[in-house]
Amino acid sequence: MTSFDGALRGYAFPIHQRDSFKCRYCGVPGSRDFNSWLTLSWDHLLPKGHPNHDNPDYIVTACNFCNTADNHYFKLAEKRGLKFDGLTPDQLVAQRLPFVQATREEYESFWKQYVSNK
Repeated sequence: MTSFDGALRGYAFPIHQRDSFKCRYCGVPGSRDFNSWLTLSWDHLLPKGHPNHDNPDYIVTACNFCNTADNHYFKLAEKRGLKFDGLTPDQLVAQRLPFVQATREEYESFWKQYVSNK
């Protein structure tokens, strides 16, 4: 590993490498260019307090936007009828994906109306 283990991107590098440097929600390719790579973060698929919360198998690569797109995801889980136990990481990504996509679509509409070509 590099001289910045544990700092900057060192903490997430194994997760990003496993996920081919792509956001698991929107697919932004961090290996395409430096600016795309800078957007990469990681996302816990399980809520705080869950025994596997910090298990790398249950942490995925996510761009900063997708990571924070539904900030109330875990808080609203019970109301939404979401379950976490017994699901694979892929199933957990698929469960969260519609909420992330809905937020992305709202932002895209706003961008088209107020920002694009202005």
